[in-house]
Amino acid sequence: MKNINSICINIFFLCFLFSPCLAQVVTLQPKKKLIDFGWNSPFTFDLRSNLKKYENGPFDGVGIKLPKNVGGGNIFMVNELKGISTDSMDLERKLIAGMLKSTVLTDNFVVIYGGSQMDWFSDADWQVADKQIRYAAQLAKALNCKGLLWDAEPYKPGKNPWKYVEQQAANTISYQDYYNQVRKRGVQFIKAVQEEFPGSTILSLREFSDFQHGSPFSESIIPVTNIKEAEDQLKTAWWGLHLPFTIGILDAIEDNTTFIDANEEAYYYTSALEFYQVRNILKDDARALVPPALHQKFAAKYSIGHAISADYVCGNWANVITFPFRLSGQAKMLTTQQQALWFEHNTYYALRTSDQYAWLYTEKHNWWTGANIPKGFEEALIRAKNKVTNGLPLGFNVEDMLKTAQIKAEKFQPEKK
Repeated sequence: MKNINSICINIFFLCFLFSPCLAQVVTLQPKKKLIDFGWNSPFTFDLRSNLKKYENGPFDGVGIKLPKNVGGGNIFMVNELKGISTDSMDLERKLIAGMLKSTVLTDNFVVIYGGSQMDWFSDADWQVADKQIRYAAQLAKALNCKGLLWDAEPYKPGKNPWKYVEQQAANTISYQDYYNQVRKRGVQFIKAVQEEFPGSTILSLREFSDFQHGSPFSESIIPVTNIKEAEDQLKTAWWGLHLPFTIGILDAIEDNTTFIDANEEAYYYTSALEFYQVRNILKDDARALVPPALHQKFAAKYSIGHAISADYVCGNWANVITFPFRLSGQAKMLTTQQQALWFEHNTYYALRTSDQYAWLYTEKHNWWTGANIPKGFEEALIRAKNKVTNGLPLGFNVEDMLKTAQIKAEKFQPEKK
């Protein structure tokens, strides 16, 4: 007899497949693609000299990093960007123009980052950022990429441009005024991209998915049950100003631009049901955070992707202090074979429930040299891709296995009350 989770999964799958306009869904469903982005993803100079190596990986595309001497994709690090020479930027353009275009890596993205030295209200700062946004879009077009991979996480040494209470004028300028200003910058951002690279795709690692329930790294705002409480949460949320930036993108997005929420929180999912549920949460419940005038555009232009983490699944993040060990250490309670099953499971459902793209984030593993790849992980990745491509079921579930692992992890290192 099927358990309740299996029944729920089947219901979600049928709703996902048999939506209105069934014939269009079936005939227009794009091929699912797997993108790599992590510590070992190539810089432009790596691709120039080692294209064949990267083509041998199990991916449809990669995040391509820009070298530091042209800004490194750090579009908001305005103080550092002022020191970038025009000669360096022009030379990179010339080198890219002479590069071979891969027929294997068909879905590449130039990477841009969100760490900031910028004042949202400074037009002079934005002029510097605008130049870098346009430059990244120009290079992405020249590289025959699909578009930009937008990693908005504010890595150091920059500051967090998304947390209202950390902004330099938060004591004198209201959250609503910051909201309006950042929304304006979102409009300017997407207009710059579209002018330089019409028809491009923004693969954004974090969007409305940052406000889902379930991870210590997200703000649990969606589903919204009280709009006033949600607004108060946004004032102190780590990603509180990323919301109006996204609203600005929706304000000015064009019909031929694709905008994807790549749901970085999916790293931590432990059941098929979570992947199906988050589609409903992000497609339906997230509208509460969108101005009513943009609801139709949100429905048309907001797409879903999912993240996969090999490091989390094999236990490399077992000591992340923001997680109880019951979650971060569950992988340590599994055999390597069981970890590979979990990895295959998450890859399968990340692809199965995305609109087109899933992406694999990797820190310690090198998929092109084979260094540090856990036994069975590459085979698991390929099996999952093949099953999705051929419309096959995964053939197993991992819920009971992971519940047992969580119980063992809790006994090994009890959560402090």
